[in-house]
Amino acid sequence: MSGTTIVISPLNWGFGHAGRMIPLALELQRRGNEVIFGADAGLLPLIENELPGIKLVEIPGLRIRYSRCLPQYLSIFLQLPLVIFHAVREHYLLIRLAEQFKPSVIISDNRFGFFHRKIFSVYVTHQVRIPFPRLLGFMEPVAAWFHRMIIRRYDLCLVPDYPGPVNLSGRLSHDLKIPDNVHYMGPLSRFSMPGTLSVLTMPMTRPGFGTPPDLKGLTMPAPSGDNLTPPETYCCLILSGPEPQRSLLLEKVSASLRGIRLFVLSATPVKTTIKSDPGITFIIKPDTETMRHLIAGSSMVITRAGYTSVMELASLGKGAVLVPTPGQPEQEYLGDYLNGQHGFVSVRQNKINSLDQFASTAPSDARAALTDRAEVIDRAVNPMADSDPLSDNASPPLPEGGPRVAAPPSLPDSTQLFEKAINLLPEQNKE
Repeated sequence: MSGTTIVISPLNWGFGHAGRMIPLALELQRRGNEVIFGADAGLLPLIENELPGIKLVEIPGLRIRYSRCLPQYLSIFLQLPLVIFHAVREHYLLIRLAEQFKPSVIISDNRFGFFHRKIFSVYVTHQVRIPFPRLLGFMEPVAAWFHRMIIRRYDLCLVPDYPGPVNLSGRLSHDLKIPDNVHYMGPLSRFSMPGTLSVLTMPMTRPGFGTPPDLKGLTMPAPSGDNLTPPETYCCLILSGPEPQRSLLLEKVSASLRGIRLFVLSATPVKTTIKSDPGITFIIKPDTETMRHLIAGSSMVITRAGYTSVMELASLGKGAVLVPTPGQPEQEYLGDYLNGQHGFVSVRQNKINSLDQFASTAPSDARAALTDRAEVIDRAVNPMADSDPLSDNASPPLPEGGPRVAAPPSLPDSTQLFEKAINLLPEQNKE
C-alpha cells in the first residue's frame, strides 16, 4: 500500500508500546504513506529523533498510578473507572483528529477507544488473553470476553508474534478462541526491521552471551560530559517500569554486579545516589543505534520481562536475564514461559544475588560448542531458579554429563507474516 494517510497511536504505559510502533511507522512511511504519530506529551521527546519526517501530535494518554504497597494488578483494577473514562475520551478525540487529518487507516496499540466507525481501524496487542494472578484466575474468562468485545470494534487486530507453537508470547495470544479479525504479524523491533528475524541471521547465544561487535568507534556523552568507550567486558541493565520497583531493580542489580562495569540504559531520568558509583554509566534517552551496539556487545543483559524488550532482544539474537516486575501477572507469566528458551533466564527480583558469578564467564565466541554454552547456562539457571522458582513450571535441574542444554527451536522468518499484515490495510476509507 502507498499514498495513504495513517494515524498511529500507542498506549501511554511506558516507552514499550511506542517503541514497537516505531518500526511499523517507519516501514509504512518507506512505502510512500503519510504517517501521523500521536502520543502522550511525555513520550513525544523520546520518539522525535526516531521518526524523521513523520508528523507528531499530542494525544493525551492514561497515566496509571502505582502503589508502594499494593500489587500492580490491584492498583490497575481499582482504577478501572479511570481506564473507561480515558477510552471514551480518546474515542471522541480521534473523531476530531479524523476531521483534521482525514486518514484512511487508524492504528491503535492497546488504546481501547481509538477506533472510528467510518475509517479502517487496526488494533495491535500481544495479549489477547489478559493474565490474572492465580488467586484471581477465575476472572480470566470474563476479561477475555471483554477484550474480545473491544477487538471486534476494530476492523483488524494484529498480534506481533508468530502463529505457531514456536512463539514469544505463549498463552497470552495462543491456545484460545480468537475473533476472526485477528492476524499474527510477526515480532516488531526497532533493532531489526520486520522480516529479518530468521535462523540464518540469529547467533546461538545464551543469557545475553555472545561475541561483542566492534565497538571501538562507539562514543557517547557521559553524564559528566566526557566521552566513553565501552570496555571489552561489561553488562547492560535496561531500566524501565514504574516506581518504586524501578529503583529497587537498579539497587539490587548494581549491588549484585559490584566490581563489574555496568551500563544502565533508561528512557527517562534516573534519580538515585548510585550515580556516583564510578563502575556504573547511565545512558539516558539512548538512540536506537547506541542501544543496539551496547546490548549486542554486552556480556550479560538484565531487563524487565516486558514484551517489547523480549521482541527487541530476540531480533538481535540476544538472550537476557528477565526480572518480572513484582505484582505484574503479564511479566511474571512471560518470565516463566521464556525461562530457558531463546537464551532467556528468569529470576525473581528478590533473588538477584548471583549475577556476578556468571557475568564474566560467557564464552568468548558465540559459536562455541553447545556443551560449553551449557556450562554457562547451568550456572546461570540452577543457583537462581532452583532456590526460588518463578512458578511451579520452572525449569528442572539440568542432567549431568553430555550436552545438558538442547538448542531451542529457532524463531521463524517473519517476512511473509509482516507482508500479509501490511496487505490487509486498505488504501481508501470505508464507505
